[in-house]
Order: sequence, then C-alpha cells, then structure tokens
Amino acid sequence: MIFFSTINDTIGLCGIPRIGWQIDPFGHSREQASIFAQLGYDGVFFSRLDHADREKRNSEGNLNFAWQGSANLDDSVIFGGIFPFDGYSAPPGFCWDYKCNDDPVYADTESPEYNIDKLVANFVNITKTYAQYYPSNHILIAMGEDFYYEAAHKNFINMDRFIKAFQGNPEIHVLYSTPSCYIKAVNDVKPELKLKTDDFFPYSDKKHSFWTGYFTSRPNSKRFERVGHNILQATKQLVALNGLDGSDYNNNVKSLEKLRDIMGIMQHHDAITGTERQLVTNDYVKQLTRAIEEAEAPIGNIIGELLKLNQNETLDLNLNISSCLLTNVSICSISQSSENFLVVAYNPLAWTITHYIRLPVPNATYKVEGPDGEENYDIVSPISYFKTNMSKQSSESEIVFPAKDIPPLGIKMFYVSKTGDASKHEIYPALSEDDNFFFGDEDVGFQIDNETNLLKSVTMNGISVDITQNFYYYKSETGQFDESNAASGAYIFRPTKLSPDPLVGKVINAGIIRTTNIEEFHQKWSDNKVNVSQIIRVYKSEKYIEFDWLVGGINVLDERGREVISKYTAPEFENYNIFYTDSNGREMIRRELNIRSDYTYNATEDPVASNYYPVTSRILIKDENRDVEIALLTDRSQGGSSMENGQIELMIHRRIMHDDHKGLVESLNEMEFGSGVYVRGSHYLIIGSAAKSNPDGKTSAAQQRILAQKKLVQPWIGVGNVDSVSLDTIKQKLKLSYTALSKSLPENINILTYEPWKNDTYLLRFEHILEQQDDSVLSNVTTVEVNNLFNKFKIKEMTETTLGANELLEDYKQRSKYVWNTVGEKMHVIFPVNDSSEGKISLTPMQIRTFVVKVAMSSNLSHKASSILVSVTLSLSLILLYLLK
Repeated sequence: MIFFSTINDTIGLCGIPRIGWQIDPFGHSREQASIFAQLGYDGVFFSRLDHADREKRNSEGNLNFAWQGSANLDDSVIFGGIFPFDGYSAPPGFCWDYKCNDDPVYADTESPEYNIDKLVANFVNITKTYAQYYPSNHILIAMGEDFYYEAAHKNFINMDRFIKAFQGNPEIHVLYSTPSCYIKAVNDVKPELKLKTDDFFPYSDKKHSFWTGYFTSRPNSKRFERVGHNILQATKQLVALNGLDGSDYNNNVKSLEKLRDIMGIMQHHDAITGTERQLVTNDYVKQLTRAIEEAEAPIGNIIGELLKLNQNETLDLNLNISSCLLTNVSICSISQSSENFLVVAYNPLAWTITHYIRLPVPNATYKVEGPDGEENYDIVSPISYFKTNMSKQSSESEIVFPAKDIPPLGIKMFYVSKTGDASKHEIYPALSEDDNFFFGDEDVGFQIDNETNLLKSVTMNGISVDITQNFYYYKSETGQFDESNAASGAYIFRPTKLSPDPLVGKVINAGIIRTTNIEEFHQKWSDNKVNVSQIIRVYKSEKYIEFDWLVGGINVLDERGREVISKYTAPEFENYNIFYTDSNGREMIRRELNIRSDYTYNATEDPVASNYYPVTSRILIKDENRDVEIALLTDRSQGGSSMENGQIELMIHRRIMHDDHKGLVESLNEMEFGSGVYVRGSHYLIIGSAAKSNPDGKTSAAQQRILAQKKLVQPWIGVGNVDSVSLDTIKQKLKLSYTALSKSLPENINILTYEPWKNDTYLLRFEHILEQQDDSVLSNVTTVEVNNLFNKFKIKEMTETTLGANELLEDYKQRSKYVWNTVGEKMHVIFPVNDSSEGKISLTPMQIRTFVVKVAMSSNLSHKASSILVSVTLSLSLILLYLLK
C-alpha cells in the first residue's frame, strides 16, 4: 500500500490505479478479484487460462466476463478480460522488438521490401478469428513479452506505420489503447457477460501439464515468507504504538522500509510460488534475513518505552531484544548460552490470547517469572533431527511455558534464570506398562495404536472420530517416455501413477512426553527413500491437535523425483467427493472431485494433479449425515486435495530431478549440507460439528478462523541476554505487561493494520474475519466503538478510504461505476450497514474498513478508558425468519 501512496504523491490522484494486470500468474484466485474490487478497481486482465476452459470460452465468445469476487461483500463484481491466446506476445508475424525476427513494416510503395498490404491482410484475418472469442466488437491484443522494449523505439516506429495503414479501413479500426479505455469501450456497447463466481484453479496449459506443483515448491521459502509477514505486522504496530512520545520515531519508521520492500518482492509470481531459480531463492533469504534484523533493531528500545514505569523519565535500561529465526532447528544462541535471559511476547491481535513459548536451552532447572508471578515450565526433547555441520549448535532440549492471557496489542515479559545443573529432567520417562497411549483429555485428545505407532482416533468438541495419519510420496514423472514430454517440475505436478507409495518399514515410537503443559507422541519412520520424524502434540487448554513434522533427505539416486504428502484418513466418512479450500486465507470455496463449475475436462488424463488446489491456510471435509467436520490448517501455502471420501492430503515437500520446461531451466533439486533439503512444519487439526455449535458455543468454522488468525499473526517472541541485570532491577524500571487497547475486541473483529502512515497520521484497518454462514452469533454485523479504543491516546480525526488508503471512500462512492449486463446467478451478499453514530463503526462478514487517523495523547494517562461498546445486530435474513414464524 505504500506504493499507492507514492503514486499519489508523485503523479497525483489521476494516477490512482483502476486495473489489475495479472498477465503471467498461473491461475487466479477469487479473493484476488475481491481485493481488486475493494481497491476500487474496475477490472482485471490476464492471459493464463486452463486450455479446456479457453476452448469453451472461445467457442462461446466469453473471453470477456463479469467476476463476483466475494460471497459476502456487496459491490464485488468487476470486469474480466482474457487475452485471445495463452500468452501476451504479439500475434505471429507482428513482433518488431529487436529480439524478434519478423519483418519490419515497409510502407513505402517504391521500396522493393514493401509489405504493408500483406501485413494488413494477415492482421485482418487474425482479428476476425479473435473477434469470435469476445462478446463485443472490441478486441484487446497485447504487443509485448518478457524482457521486450529494451529498444522501444524500434517497436513503436513499426507500430506507428502499421496503425497508420488502417486509417480508413472499412472493417477494422486499430489504435493504441489502455486497459481502462478498453473496459469503457466494452461497457458502452452493453454486451451480455457471463458471471464467474469461483476461481481459475487449477491451471493446465496442455495435456499432462497441470500447474499444481508450485503450490508446494520451495516449502522453506514459503514458510520464511510467512514468518516475515508476521514480524512485519508486529514491528509496524510497535513502531506506531510508540509514535506519539517515542524517541527517534522517524528512524524507527525508516527501519521498516527494507522489510516492507522484500515482503512486497516476495509476492511476485515467481517468488512466493517457488518457481524462481535456486540462486534467486538464496538471495531472497539473505534480503529477508537482513530486513528482519533491521526492522527489529529498535524494538528493544520501543518495548522499554512502552513498559517503563515512569513515562516522564528517560529509560537508562537497554533492552537488546530480537527474535530467534533458527528455533525450528533448535538453535537460539541467547537462550542456549545465557544464565539469565528475557523473553518478550508481543500479541499483534486485537483479543487476549495464550501462546506457548518454546526455546532451545540446556537440560537444566530454571525459574520463569512473569507479570503473574512464577510460571510452570517443562523441559522437553525437540523433534528428532538430521545431522549436519550445524548439529553441534542445536540444543537437545527445549523449555516450554505458556504466556497466558497476553493482552490485545500487548506485551508480557518473562525473566528466565537457570537455577540448577544439567540432567535434572528426564525428558523421556520410562513407559508405564499400563499406559493406554491416549494423549490429552476428554475435551481434546488423541489415541495412538500401540502396535503401528500411528494415529488411531481423535476426541474433540464432544466428538470421537476414527482417523489415521501417515506419510506417502508420489514418484515424479520424467516426461521422457511419452509424446507430451511433460515432467514434474517447479511448476508442474505429474505423478507416475494414481496412488502414492507408502513409506516402508516400521514406525518407531521415539518417545512419549506427558507434562504440566503438553502431551506429545514422538514418531520416526525408517524408510530409506525419505527421512521423516513427527511429533503429535496437544497443548493443555488449546482446542486443536498439532502435527509437527520434519521431512527431508529425499533419495533420488534412481533419478526419480519424489513428492511427499501427509494424508489424513477417516474411514466410514462420507463427504461425497466434496471438499473446501480457502481463497488467499479468507473465504472458502467448494471443490468437487473431477468437476469444474463452468467447463468439462478429461479427468482420466491427470486424475491426481487436476484435483490439487492451493491451500493458503485451510482445507476441510464435511460428513453432513454424521454432522462431523474435519479441518486442517497449514503454516504455509501448500497443495492439497481430497482424493477419496474421508481423506485429506497435503503436499509438504518436493525434490525433483527434471525440469518441466516452463521457464525455470533447472530442476527443483534443493540441497543443503550435502543432502536434499529438510523441511519442518506443522498442521493443525480441528474436528467438530459440521452444522451446530460446539461445547464452547462456537461453530467449527468459527474455531478454525480464530485459530488461523492466532497462527498467521502469532505473538512476536523476542529474547535478550540479562546476565548482568537482575529481575529486581528490571521491576524497578519496567512493568512486565502492557496493552495498547482499553479492552479486547470481540473474536470476530481483527485489527488488520495499525502502522505509521504519513504527515503524522496512522493507517488503521478493521476486519470482520467470519463469513456470513460461519456462526449464528459471530457472523452477525458487529459494531465497535473506536473513541476509547486505545489506552494511551485518543483518535481525534478519522478519515475512511478504500482498501489501499489511496482514495477517500466518499470520493470513490461518488465516482460513476460500471454496470454490467450479467448472465448467471449472483451469490447472496450482505449490504453494508450505516454506522449508528460518530465514533462507532459497523462491519459485516468479511468486510475490511480502512481509515487514516490522527491521534492525540489522552489527557489523563492514569485514567482507564471505558470499555469498548460492542453490539451485535442480527442480519436481515434472521429477522425475517423470526417474523415469518
């Protein structure tokens, strides 16, 4: 959004973007269309489209369409324009870039190379063919390509001559244009546009070439991007919260620039997808690491300012705090080497949460003290790890303790001190003969089969479900043995057969942990093709089960790639081949095995890859007969599907030995420490009622959305050495807790953004995180009073804008909008609700509202602001239902 502001500052309001230009991404999500609509865009143009979908659209003249981007939000229909062929280069014979070999335009009739008549005739024939693909007589033809226009004068000289040759042509008028002008021209003739209400996944450009492998490619990079996002949101909030009276505010804001930039770069369609070359991936990692270090540099001072007891005194205590980015390999030099260290947990969410902190430490005894006194802790074993030259830095034990009730936009600080020598904790106690291999309790628990050492059943939300989980791999097709020459690669997923191979060998019971805070079952597979370890874990008081897996060392000596999946299977579960995946982490979209909503395709050619969809945060299945719903949440983007009833599979790792010839020009063979790269990650399992509320009063959908927020924007954990500073000294200068808000917001409302903006203003976004059918209570329109939102300061001026904060909402509403003559049934949405009074805002399901605010210090800092007024308004449909009864 900072780049929208740059456009406004340099070009002016006339430069506000109105078009989405998505010509190269490999599929298009519905949420992207919704975001474009919320940004005030009129339409989106793209090139890549499944070849079966294109054939049908071409035959029906539907390459222009209307796209409803949301099943919840009003005013989410935008124009969609698809190029006439799968690419964005000039038609054959009309490329005049210096990299092309097509003849230039010779318009001089005296020249022996004169060719303008021939070119015009050829172009007329091409245009007449393309005209059949569109619902109006306006056709958009791209005249570019990757890396073209480096010598732009050559292109434009020829195009000028060519366009001039069409002057007076009775059939075709050719002109330079823009996407905005094109949309206006189409709208002027009011064609019928077919309505699209889902997305354009998955994408296949030809037989055996489904671009569904990139949903998982480079999983470590995908995870690091998620970590970077988490840190960016936390650091932006902290800098903003300390903005009014904090020292060095401008430099603190500047420290965020590199992290903002690299996170923007990471959204490129050849970055987050994992379809960049290995050297580029390595550079992204370097840039992101350096940017995180720079963004975190002032955070210790900022936290000190927020926590200091006397706001009128200069703090003489230096808190050198930073996050530990290598805790996934049990490395954090501060917690491992310090006798005393601070742990700071900052909660970026707008509601109070509990978060379990895990840090690598020597096996010893400790004392953990926080704002609520001494905390219970556990010393546990980390996941079984592979041996590398970093292994000597990894700790063989971790400390785990709950940071309970971290306040909204708030801090809790803990002082951890080593009190005894090593070997005081028996990490894997001897197993009791009568151990029943059940972990957790009757609220949330899981049963392990003591013969197979695999998951057997899960109990959650008052429901017990037989469910197993195991790892498998698909062998990658090399493309060497058929006419298609299509191979699995960074982009393409093409397995050699329908069913994946199971890991061979016995699953080993690597250990059992039962402590005050957690219960864990540690597994290890003995397969010689893929190294796999996993911890199935339940935290006390948490409403989910975590699958913490480590996969790597994929054996490719046979020159065959392998693509590893984690499969969850519930026997006798009937979801009728229907499953659901999220769209960019927001709305859910219904999927059906082997079915597309608006075209047919031959599912027998690629039965697995054609049923894979992107899973940004969640995939689920429902058995409506039994009223049971099974959902899995991910910690990064992955590919997933439900290939059989009662089954969910998620692809978690890929190592491939052949290039798929889609542009990377190298195989997806990631190496580290002399072997195939290892990947560590987590899945979070929630099982509950498919239609009713669970025992906690929430539906399964509401539980999933709240957990997704807790994992996507989880607390920022910083650590710092305090060997030379006692806890008493710290308590004399600092509070051990802080909250920016006067009270938690309801769990359906999130503060999506609070960050420094410009001209002494801040950007503030509120988001309703549920869809309209998710929950009978939390899906209702919710009103929040913002006058007393913050403890330390008041909002004195509040101006609402579009999502990009680059246009006043009032100006956007007054601007004339395109109205389209659509064919097809629109999804039912909820119309915006007028705010009841000044200082109160209302949000409908999935709505995001954006404000530029000015704030001022509260007149009395010791005065506790009044509670946030939260009211819930029943939707109109529920009121009508009640009246009819």
